[in-house]
Amino acid sequence: MWLYFYPHLLFHLTRWFPKNNRVKFRILSIIVSVCLIVPELYVLLAPKSQRGCDQPLLSILVASTIFLFFSVGFGFLFTILQPIERIITLAYHIFGFITFILGIVTVAFTFQASACAESTTELYYWCYVSSILSLICIVYFAIVSPFWIIEAVRQNSVLDEKGHQGICYSPVVCCSCLWHVV
Repeated sequence: MWLYFYPHLLFHLTRWFPKNNRVKFRILSIIVSVCLIVPELYVLLAPKSQRGCDQPLLSILVASTIFLFFSVGFGFLFTILQPIERIITLAYHIFGFITFILGIVTVAFTFQASACAESTTELYYWCYVSSILSLICIVYFAIVSPFWIIEAVRQNSVLDEKGHQGICYSPVVCCSCLWHVV
């Protein structure tokens, strides 16, 4: 699920900068993306990762690496495009559902694979960290999703800055960065 959160984060962080001054942030996002890909490739190519493990952690890592490239691609698109095409948004949300399933599978198999901590150390700890990140992101989206649904059903009921009303109007007035997170 953290693979879905990363482009979401890049989308909102990009919007904090003026349209004519986003080049530095785009470069920074590319550097961070490379920093996310390198450890996964290291764990994937490590000789210890090829050893046997009762749980399919290596298969999960391969799937996660593939989805990480999609995540980086969505993040890059979200920092470049303004506005974002509807087909890209639809593909992104389908990707989010798939990464939700991957996150649940990662959590389920990793927490059952404590014996693999000795035989495939890097692989186990990568899956463990990925599981924790997935759980954190699942909780975040579980908290935020009702607001998205309410806003989709009734426009401007969550936040209407022009009308000075909505469920989130008072918190956003006090902390304007809050709406970018939600």
